[in-house]
Amino acid sequence: MTDQPRNASPGDSTTGADSAGQMSPDRHEHVLDSVPASGREAEHASAKVADFVAPTEELVEDENLINGFKAAFGQHPAGIAIITVAGPEGPVGLTASSLSSISAQPPILGFSLQAKRGSAAIVADAESFLVHFLDADNIDLARAFSISGAPRFGDDMPWESLPTGEPRLLGVRRVLRAVPLARVKAGPALVFNASVVENLGDEGSGEPWCTTSGSSTGSANSP
Repeated sequence: MTDQPRNASPGDSTTGADSAGQMSPDRHEHVLDSVPASGREAEHASAKVADFVAPTEELVEDENLINGFKAAFGQHPAGIAIITVAGPEGPVGLTASSLSSISAQPPILGFSLQAKRGSAAIVADAESFLVHFLDADNIDLARAFSISGAPRFGDDMPWESLPTGEPRLLGVRRVLRAVPLARVKAGPALVFNASVVENLGDEGSGEPWCTTSGSSTGSANSP
């Protein structure tokens, strides 16, 4: 994509949350005077009005990865996910109900976290993270990660550290490994776009957690 966003300079590929101040365009500036056609013309038009263009070096277009990505989201209607990272003082994890599929080819996902939470800062600083798609068999995990102060990553919670460093919760059918493309500070939230780089499990479909538990975490994100 050759078009630059309205407020970015050529070659600018800053992805950290500190660059949020560079993403505030003049909302009174209109650069389109007609409805663009679909396809390439629409893509170019979208680039012109974009606040920020994420770098593309981490995007992966692999058929097996794309199929695993589609399966994970196709079997996860309106459910809860757990994001885990390797923190400076040990593994960190939190729940997210804002998880969404942004693009299947290449596979890109998105989610938001409350920036005021300490664990959100650890996730934001991580070079990669795991997304665990929960279902009915993972109710105990969902509760453990949605309650502040609840014990996590202990001896009674099966997990392992991957060779890439991230903590993987065992017993979760569908897990994707992703790397951040952009982290945007929007009010009290951090909004993530991330490229999926590895499919760590697509072991069939489980019943969505939110339809069997009687309630959800009630929050998009937990500490």
